[in-house]
Amino acid sequence: MKSGKIGVALLVDTVGIDAGTERLVAEIAKRINSNRFDIHLCCLFDSERFRQMGHYCRTKLFPTQSFHTPSGILQIVAMRRYLRAEQIDVAHSFMVRTAILGVAAGHRSGCTSTVTTRMSMDWYTPYKIKLFRYYLNPRTTRVMANSEAIKQVASSMEALDPARIDVMYQGVDTNRFTPYGENPSVHSSAARLGIPEGTPVVGIVANYRPVKDLALFLRAAKFIADEVPRVAFLLVGQGESRAELADLVRQLNIANSVFFTDGKGDVRDHLASMSIACLSSISEGFSNAILEYMACGLPVIATAVGGNGEAILDGQTGYLVRERTTGAFAAPIIRLLQNEDLRRDMASKSLIRARALFSMDGFIARLEQYYEHLVNPGVVSDPGFRAQAPNDRISQAIGDSGSVIASPETVLHGQAPAKNALGPDLPAEKEEDEGQ
Repeated sequence: MKSGKIGVALLVDTVGIDAGTERLVAEIAKRINSNRFDIHLCCLFDSERFRQMGHYCRTKLFPTQSFHTPSGILQIVAMRRYLRAEQIDVAHSFMVRTAILGVAAGHRSGCTSTVTTRMSMDWYTPYKIKLFRYYLNPRTTRVMANSEAIKQVASSMEALDPARIDVMYQGVDTNRFTPYGENPSVHSSAARLGIPEGTPVVGIVANYRPVKDLALFLRAAKFIADEVPRVAFLLVGQGESRAELADLVRQLNIANSVFFTDGKGDVRDHLASMSIACLSSISEGFSNAILEYMACGLPVIATAVGGNGEAILDGQTGYLVRERTTGAFAAPIIRLLQNEDLRRDMASKSLIRARALFSMDGFIARLEQYYEHLVNPGVVSDPGFRAQAPNDRISQAIGDSGSVIASPETVLHGQAPAKNALGPDLPAEKEEDEGQ
């Protein structure tokens, strides 16, 4: 601890990629209270954003491709010296490579706590399982998971005691992601993309990769197009599967109804064009895309994988699809397209839940309390993340009967619901890919 502040090193491979984890770490570094915390952003790779982050926190580069090389070992030694010299209290790693750096360097460095993070379930290999099970985890103070689903996977795959894993749901910037019409800088992209005016848009924000199973989304689009006239389908992303997806669109004969953004445009403008938002992934952690959908007041249709069921209230803020078939995925979308009152009700509840439980401000407040408890467990009360089941929060934003506890008008205009609507365990609100 330096100058009375808690020293926290945030370790991530890079912040130069516009993806979920990289954006999240950058937001933490920008937003965390600099009067209480001395934040150090430590990366393996340089980038323009990394250099810009010097305006918000201390930055340090530990350049290496691998820690299995002499140069990599030297970086571990350099990191240990840095932790000791800067009196870092918490070394928090967000990726596999930086977990090696943070844990190896944090051991015997004077750090109070070393924390490693699990945000997805598709990175496990036999080597990485052994690495964490036999070397990293015994030297790690706590493990942070971004959903109960990921906690269960980590516990099982790594033979890790569940009591050592803390669930911390990440947040979404509810000032940037808002319902269409609230932010004057956001403009629907429908006209620019060539979508006819007044056409309902069913969209998905996901890079074009096999794990996102966009083929399921497109086959469902064909099913829907045969049942409901004049519907457009928007795929927001880019990636390796683009050509295959285009071929599938032609085979399904739905080219006139399907639109690809290919990485162009502001995702908020694309969300503003949507009536219903989807996610067809085979695997997820705790999806940033779903949080962004909800913050924009969209009902969400998603496959029941990973932490999707911890964000979506099935039948209230959207639908969870448990069967990976075209008909099963299309059915709830058709239901919402044919029932505007139901769609609007789900949209309202989705927005309320996002602002009440998943705002970035709330996430940062909980993370600050988490760090303080790690350093001063006898002074700062236990935040209680380990004891609270995800579905215990259902009634805190949406009533058990499905009725809205906080009025839509209260939340839609940026005011926090009454304290009893949020529940006593949530900090007061001041007012983002893995998911992609």
